[in-house]
Amino acid sequence: MLLISLITMTHIVSISDYEQRMEEELFFHTIERLMWRSITCEKVGEEVRGVDVDPEEEPVKWRLVRVQNQIRLKKEFGGELTYAHNVDTYQVRQDGRTLVFELNQRQRTVQCRNKGSS
Repeated sequence: MLLISLITMTHIVSISDYEQRMEEELFFHTIERLMWRSITCEKVGEEVRGVDVDPEEEPVKWRLVRVQNQIRLKKEFGGELTYAHNVDTYQVRQDGRTLVFELNQRQRTVQCRNKGSS
């Protein structure tokens, strides 16, 4: 009986770890896509701010902020998306146009696109 309980608990933890890794990958993919579409991005205090130039819309200012254990994208004229849940560690460093995002011990380096690129 104890062995079955341990196997069940291990399976639950494994699924949770897998889900956490998948959410982190989705976060990084989403951040990379946002940066690719943004003509400006910069770290301002604890926030990352930028301007999204989706080809089908007018440029929109955005802010990426931590709210308790979540990372949220807030758009200039309303609208808010949660990019990550269950965040233990979140840090952003900036070096010129390069931003380094760290989320739960994993990190990714991204850059805003150039103003003239398409």
